[in-house]
Amino acid sequence: MTKVLVVEDHRLVAQGLELGLEAEGFDVLLTPGDLDVAKRDIVEFDPDIVILDINLGSHGNGLDLLPEIAVPGRYVVVLTGEPEPVTLARAFDSGATAVLDKAMPFMSLVAELRQVVNGGSQAAERKRREIGRTVRKLKAEQATRLRPFMELTPRETEVLSMLIDGRQAAEIAELSYVSLSTVRTQIRGILTKLGVSSQLAAVSMAIKSGWSDPHRNQQD
Repeated sequence: MTKVLVVEDHRLVAQGLELGLEAEGFDVLLTPGDLDVAKRDIVEFDPDIVILDINLGSHGNGLDLLPEIAVPGRYVVVLTGEPEPVTLARAFDSGATAVLDKAMPFMSLVAELRQVVNGGSQAAERKRREIGRTVRKLKAEQATRLRPFMELTPRETEVLSMLIDGRQAAEIAELSYVSLSTVRTQIRGILTKLGVSSQLAAVSMAIKSGWSDPHRNQQD
């Protein structure tokens, strides 16, 4: 009998999985979202399959458990409502055998679990490739959006970062011990390189592009 450990902090969801999977012939153990308890249950129960949620509420992120439990001979099926492709890609990269949607019909879940232990799921592999393509596309699009910011000098980068923080040109000049005209010249350089006509547009472009000051990140 295939042993399944369900790591899920939502009690009703967990109990529904337990009842349904037991009716389909699986040996099921529920464990709360607590990662330490899950580790103990995995050692003691030694499941063939771990069904793992990502968002475990106050207990944290299920993906933090994945590298430790995804070992040869054990299948980790991430069952989640998380739509973010980068997060789902991380699940696969961390060792998940399959990533499934919580909204899928229960019998489809059962079919996937049986395929997983009987040589692998073609649907899971298709999803892995699909997510990979999506993430590569998103990264390429982000790189395109960020390309204009690569043209900024270190000083312009610093000034833009302060503009994002809500500082005005006069305050930036005072904090930087330079003249107001110097700061205004630097701001004009930023606007020209980003192809925008106002400080507000530059700040909006930076935020929407996901840009951040790399020098500040290194200091942090």
